[in-house]
Amino acid sequence: MAEKNKDLNPAEKPEALQESISKTEVLLEENKDLITKILIGLFLIIGAYFVYNNWVAEPAEKAGFESVWPAQKYFEQDSIQKAIEEFDYVASEHSGTKAGNLANLYLGLSLLKDGQFDEALVSFESFDGKGELFPGLKVGLIADCYSELENVDEAVVNYKKAAKLLDAKSVSPYYLKKAGILLEQNDDIDGAIAVYELAINSYLKDAPPSLNATKNEIKKLLARANASK
Repeated sequence: MAEKNKDLNPAEKPEALQESISKTEVLLEENKDLITKILIGLFLIIGAYFVYNNWVAEPAEKAGFESVWPAQKYFEQDSIQKAIEEFDYVASEHSGTKAGNLANLYLGLSLLKDGQFDEALVSFESFDGKGELFPGLKVGLIADCYSELENVDEAVVNYKKAAKLLDAKSVSPYYLKKAGILLEQNDDIDGAIAVYELAINSYLKDAPPSLNATKNEIKKLLARANASK
């Protein structure tokens, strides 16, 4: 905690900035894991509710969800190759059902975890995310794929889009921070500054104390980006 409260030195060496960015990337990866767990939990709840209410009325959905559960167990157990095989089967065999749609999301997460970024991108794009939460999270995952594929422009565009779609103090700064870090690492300092300022002014200026750590981290990145100009 003490490191976050250090005075920022404009003459700080570039190596220190790189170290800071690397540490932030670790934090972002931890947050991505948390978001993934939230996604899984939400979909399990939604899936269980749907099966309960449509067990008799929609037998095609029943068959689809019966196929999803074993695949989801493989995913939980980190048996990624088996999970990929099972979710790919469900997505193909139950296309057009809610179970098939759910399988596209799981398949994308499994492929992303396995380093198959092109394939993960296709699966996420096939996922039909609806409601207030899922469209933004879908776009954020698409941005993660582009980031891994080193397509910086598309990654940044989609991180910004995810932040706008979610439009929430608790999650929008997360995606803007990822966009800023990518821009900074690719020498677009002005672009990074604009993104960090957007995160602070639009979402964190009057944020609750629970978001102080996020606010301080982005302020630190903003100060160092300004110092590097």
